[in-house]
Amino acid sequence: MIKRHYCVLGSVFFAGALVGASPKTSLAQSKDFAKQFNGKRVTIIVPTSPGGGYDTFARMVAQYVGKYLPGNPKFLVKNIPGGGQLRGLRTTLKSRPDGLTIGLLHPRFVQRELAGVDVPDFDLKTVRVLGTPSAVRRPRIWCVRRSIASSWDEIVKLGRPLTSGGDQPGASFGLGPQFVEALGGPIKMVYGYSGTSEIMAGFDRGETEGVDRCVEENVPRLFPGWIKNKFVAPIFWWEAEPSADWLGRLGTSGKIPNIHEVMKPNDDQKNAFEVANHFLVFSRIFVTPPGVADNVYEAWRTAFEQTTRDPGFLKAADVAGLDVGLGTAEDFKNSLSKFQKLTPDGRKLFKKLVGQ
Repeated sequence: MIKRHYCVLGSVFFAGALVGASPKTSLAQSKDFAKQFNGKRVTIIVPTSPGGGYDTFARMVAQYVGKYLPGNPKFLVKNIPGGGQLRGLRTTLKSRPDGLTIGLLHPRFVQRELAGVDVPDFDLKTVRVLGTPSAVRRPRIWCVRRSIASSWDEIVKLGRPLTSGGDQPGASFGLGPQFVEALGGPIKMVYGYSGTSEIMAGFDRGETEGVDRCVEENVPRLFPGWIKNKFVAPIFWWEAEPSADWLGRLGTSGKIPNIHEVMKPNDDQKNAFEVANHFLVFSRIFVTPPGVADNVYEAWRTAFEQTTRDPGFLKAADVAGLDVGLGTAEDFKNSLSKFQKLTPDGRKLFKKLVGQ
């Protein structure tokens, strides 16, 4: 079950602050193994500036993960921004593989490697993934003006594509309509908007006919009139099914179809979409450098997973409102395996979906 959580910022969260761990540990490790961490300082490299989701999650992990590692290590969170997070990632991957350095990996680098674009110092065959604390599937909905259509069948009968705004190919919100366009469906993506507010404003002004931001996290805050005036008609969803309550607030009773129901993709196309979507959901990936010993890696992986279930971690996260959902190393591996099974056409579609 996915719960909504966040972390409470305290003195532990100042950039560069050392964090003392609780002496308790749930790992039954030998005294010799405990020496690996005993009295040592563990560095967590954040590839962004202080503040924001990557930095906050790193500091949350720093505060709680020591309870589940032997030796009571201390933690230093080190911010190394630059190069769209590549500078910090490369620093992590080139660190000594002694278990005393971990870092964060943005899923865009995974997508690039799978699409055949080389990322310096990054190799999917050698990177050791611990997991992510923020693998949260969210409702994604594509809507159109209710004056144009109120269902997929009505859109098909129009006999022409409807425009839908986006910032760039491969974005998490825009993946649904982008997939429809890639399969020859009646949507034409228009890129160049700077973000959610501009995309929604362009739709509201009539620049585009469809919008992929008609979800509960955005509409009440930015365009509440869409609810009051029943301005938009939800057409299809992907990633997570929207609630009947939210659809009702938009003026639609009952359910709306999933994207696969309206497009009827073959298995290869469906898998390409699911893999592309997975590496948008599977964000803020914690990794160790390549070459870390198996027993050290397993201790870290177990400790990381236990941390995401820690009552203190969850309570602190809940207070500040950040979503927590554990994505495991096995989940990561399974998606890579699904990608490997794609046909050449499936890989070509995947590459297009992730904007490469």
